[in-house]
Amino acid sequence: MVSLENISITEHNDSDSSESKIDVVKLEQIYTHQNQYFDNPFQPQFANYFSFIYIEKGQGEHLVDGVLHPYQSGDVIFINQGQHHAFDAADSPQGKMVIITPTFFSECSANIRYSYFIPFHLSLSCASVLRLDPCLSQNCHSMINLISDAIAQQRSDSIEVKLLFSALVLKLAQLRSSSSQRNNADGEHRRRFSEFLGLVEQKFHLEREAKSYADQMHLSYKALNQLCKCCSGRTAKQIIDFRLNLEILRKLRMQGDCVQSIAFELGFDDITNFVRYFKRLNGQTPSCYRSAYNAVM
Repeated sequence: MVSLENISITEHNDSDSSESKIDVVKLEQIYTHQNQYFDNPFQPQFANYFSFIYIEKGQGEHLVDGVLHPYQSGDVIFINQGQHHAFDAADSPQGKMVIITPTFFSECSANIRYSYFIPFHLSLSCASVLRLDPCLSQNCHSMINLISDAIAQQRSDSIEVKLLFSALVLKLAQLRSSSSQRNNADGEHRRRFSEFLGLVEQKFHLEREAKSYADQMHLSYKALNQLCKCCSGRTAKQIIDFRLNLEILRKLRMQGDCVQSIAFELGFDDITNFVRYFKRLNGQTPSCYRSAYNAVM
């Protein structure tokens, strides 16, 4: 069992979170240190990525932010970006860990018409372990294998991989949210967080400041941030930026509008501010991003 006393935190990860990347790693590779993500999987490690662990066979406990979460065959364990987690050396389950960088996640959402911004962020406020019935568990197992096969056959950021991942993460997010609703988990917090997400979805192209949303919800700026951190691990501003960035990426992938038109359409009065904003979130200018995307299409 993972000891909760005198634990050290490892802040190491070889994956650049600004890179567009998805990886599927067998759990035995993690336990035997045959992977690039963990120096010691049995010591709590800071996650600069989003990931989930599918348990094919076995049972045990996984440590997430200082809390031990029991799991069994067919369960899915979610690790949010910014959390600390560790495997238990006493357990040896079979399964796979799916690791996704924030950039890959954003690009997936930019590729589909339906926005999973709200269902995904609502799911962040749910329990770390999702129990699936046998049919859903088998479906999850099959989808992960399809993603793994597609990665092996072509680039990990290919359209096929992104569409497969989008289908899987949407289903898991919906199941996770409905499971929490049945259990009445943090009902009032979830209701208010859902209200905030709805406002962001409606107004992200008009309003980028968190204080404006706090005022509309009759909350202080601090209270809104506490609500968002409690439910998702992100600040209100990070969530607003995440949604706006999804839309910018989607529009840059379309061939019709020039960068200046996109900036004005999304509420930026000055193209310089738009370029600076995009570069802060993505590490490159909008024009460079569009050129790189077109080069691989």
